[in-house]
Amino acid sequence: MKKILIGTTALVAVGLVAGQASAAEKIKLGLGGYYQSFFKITDQDATGVNPATGQPIDYRTDDMVQEGEIHFLGETVLDNGLKVGVQVQLEGYTTGDQIDEHYVYFDGSWGRVLLGAENSAPYLMHYAAPSAIAGHGVSSPNFFNFTTGTNLAGRVGQAPSTLINNTSDANKLTYFTPRMAGFQLGLSYTPTVKAGVAVGQNGNGGGWSGSYGNTADNQPGQQEQIVEVGLNYVNKLGPVDLAVSGGYLKGSQEVDTPGFDDLQVWSLGLNVGFSGFTFGGSYVNDNRGLDGNNDIKGWDVGLVYAFGPYKVGAAYANSQREFDGGRGDDELKMYEIGGQYAMGPGISLNAGVQFLDADSDFASGRQDGTSFLIGTALSF
Repeated sequence: MKKILIGTTALVAVGLVAGQASAAEKIKLGLGGYYQSFFKITDQDATGVNPATGQPIDYRTDDMVQEGEIHFLGETVLDNGLKVGVQVQLEGYTTGDQIDEHYVYFDGSWGRVLLGAENSAPYLMHYAAPSAIAGHGVSSPNFFNFTTGTNLAGRVGQAPSTLINNTSDANKLTYFTPRMAGFQLGLSYTPTVKAGVAVGQNGNGGGWSGSYGNTADNQPGQQEQIVEVGLNYVNKLGPVDLAVSGGYLKGSQEVDTPGFDDLQVWSLGLNVGFSGFTFGGSYVNDNRGLDGNNDIKGWDVGLVYAFGPYKVGAAYANSQREFDGGRGDDELKMYEIGGQYAMGPGISLNAGVQFLDADSDFASGRQDGTSFLIGTALSF
């Protein structure tokens, strides 16, 4: 597979430079992005145990949370019709990953080639439970308002997700076919992601753009030559909007190591829209790159109704993580009810409530929580 991908890359490169010299304008950068800001009140039971008294520790807080990015965007069209573009995403706050996704792309009638630090094809083509609250939702939200202690059914103590995001923003090569009769195929190749906790659902701390895909070689548990395939079907069938997606990831161990295995993940997703309603859900199965019975299995479902400037909806997610060796299993359930009001172009007011039900066979036991939130979302 590696030789095939290298050969394909060479063919694409030849095609890009074979034409006559272009008199197209030089790429000029513009700006885009988004900014989300929320006030939340969270009340959660049994987040831990007080070692002095042996009694559960409850958690209650009010807080302001923000998430935003400034996107530097540029594109030009060559004389032969080929589009060449670039995107660099700057986090709107100080973070260890100050520059987020960054990549270049080539777009033509034959499809699109993307090179750089961007999420993979099955990630970008995936459909999951819809949400009426910007930045939230039950599948990989920007804001997760709870703590899960030792429960690892979600993203290392975070929310559940059905996205195939094991390679995250690691440098990769991606190709998308043109959409034909509603169908589109996407292929991604990532040379390597970090070992240890990086191997598992949603990257789990490794493979981010900050690593640029360059990690030490021959590390136990580290995955290399990661191939990802995404396929979706998007069409309008009379009054019904239909979107169906499927994804698959296959990695290879750099070093055969007891307890580890080749990484394999697959997902399915569905969205159906009719008369203002959007219903959707998804499923994921991830072996976490580990041998034995150590899979993550998650699913979600949601319904949203949009009318005029308003949108309301509800969603549910369930994620379960198995562990060999007598540790027991973890389960995470998440509920959401909320809505938004479009105040103007690219400006919305959002409010809602989320519920958490986390159950673990490990030391932290059972945790329940409720979070109320209100805030704004801007896009530009």
